[in-house]
Amino acid sequence: MKETILAMKLKEYREKNKLTQSMLAELLEVSDKTISKWELGATYPSKKNMIKIAEELDISLETLLLEETKKDNEDLKVSIKYGVISFCLLFFVTMIVTSFSQDFSRIMNLSIQEKLGVLLTTALKLLSISVPPAIIIGSVFYFYIFPKNKKENEPFPRFRQKW
Repeated sequence: MKETILAMKLKEYREKNKLTQSMLAELLEVSDKTISKWELGATYPSKKNMIKIAEELDISLETLLLEETKKDNEDLKVSIKYGVISFCLLFFVTMIVTSFSQDFSRIMNLSIQEKLGVLLTTALKLLSISVPPAIIIGSVFYFYIFPKNKKENEPFPRFRQKW
């Protein structure tokens, strides 16, 4: 028997709701053997039962049916991490480079409000310079590097079955 996404999610959410197969079967008005077959991937619930399952487990049909692997979530987290790290590096490098072009003697003679204004405009300028490349770097990792690594790790990619 093939363990399907539906089978895994059904079992996961049933257990999260602290329900046994028998308890869920009673709520859905089916036998506990039917629940067992669904969780093993031997059979599938009808559309009517799918709606009942979603209601009883307090989840959406999309959550129950759509595949979202932990690996995809990990890839997204790592991509965001690289994006944030690259943002910080770009921000600080930009801050250092632009500090050489600042005339600090002129800034020191300004009032506190004017100093805050200069600080705010400088920070916004640095953010506008740093954010786009950081987003691009994070996106490159998520869309190009991670999928490429997955393909390279597959055994015999030329002989992959396409069904």
